[in-house]
Amino acid sequence: MLSYVWGGGSLYFNHVIGQDAIKNHLQALADRDRLPHSLLFYGPQGLGKLDMALGLASYLLGRQVFSGPNGQKYLDHVEQTRLDRGESQKKIDEEGLPVYQDGGDAFWIRPTKKTLKVDQWYQLLRDHLNVASQGRRVVIVEDFHKANAIMANAMLKTIEEPPQGVTFIIITNTINTVLPTILSRCMVIPFGPVPDGVIRTALEGEGLVVTDQALAAGQGNPALVRQMASQGAVENLELALKLMRTLVGDKRAFALVALYTENLDRDQLVDLFHWIQVLSRDLMALRYGARDQDLQCPLQKASLLHILPAWPTRALEVLVHESLRAQQALRLYIKPALAIDGLMLTVSQVLQED
Repeated sequence: MLSYVWGGGSLYFNHVIGQDAIKNHLQALADRDRLPHSLLFYGPQGLGKLDMALGLASYLLGRQVFSGPNGQKYLDHVEQTRLDRGESQKKIDEEGLPVYQDGGDAFWIRPTKKTLKVDQWYQLLRDHLNVASQGRRVVIVEDFHKANAIMANAMLKTIEEPPQGVTFIIITNTINTVLPTILSRCMVIPFGPVPDGVIRTALEGEGLVVTDQALAAGQGNPALVRQMASQGAVENLELALKLMRTLVGDKRAFALVALYTENLDRDQLVDLFHWIQVLSRDLMALRYGARDQDLQCPLQKASLLHILPAWPTRALEVLVHESLRAQQALRLYIKPALAIDGLMLTVSQVLQED
């Protein structure tokens, strides 16, 4: 097998931050030809599961497949090819390909329209896996928590009697939605938080300035810390806290929220609503006596405790729900002002009732 060893690990894994025990274990199994035919990576988004899967696929095949962090370089090339063929940007954003392919031995299934569909699996089987092959093939299934029951059962039938020479790598954020019969046929590998020092060293090596605040808010999640360091997400966190203070403490809330958000683009608003959800959950946790290590934003604890009496639990639950709806609306190209106004109206009504 062709591999390039560097610092105790293959260069194919160089986009994975931390998770060294998993890297070393997978490589050792592959080198001894003891790797199971089906693996399942699980853990919160942002811990390196996809990059680990892409790295393992490359290691097994002896060449780089689906290049770039999270395969983004490869995906950018696919997008440009589709644009060159006359497809619209909106269609490309909304609809991925049923099966992504890098050569005749690497396959990647991603959600289309936010769902993994059984038709994708059948196309993979028909066009690729049921074709005779003398070599190794690798299939990556991303975001398996978005698979419907029909898709999950179709996959189960395949991994019960896997084609010869095929390795399946299944990725999910939540394990409790995976069929027990699938779990029993996979090597299940949990991904946990990465030490702050490892994250800081890696991201500073990329030229980013990593603050203690970003590390604390990231809670061991490299992707979240990177986002805050590179895209000003700390500012969006502070703005989210400001909006939550405004909603319960100022009669001019509608006008002020419109003013605070008028210069934010769609992506920034999606991120802002994410932080509103995070802070809302921290407020509910504090109400029930959570410790600092239980909070996602422990550095904001004092500010959260200050506004906690003004936020009834029911209003916080509604705020989480409405901010999720607002994110979905923004991704469906609903006008940002409508998404914000919808959230404001609903939450304000609940606050008045309580």
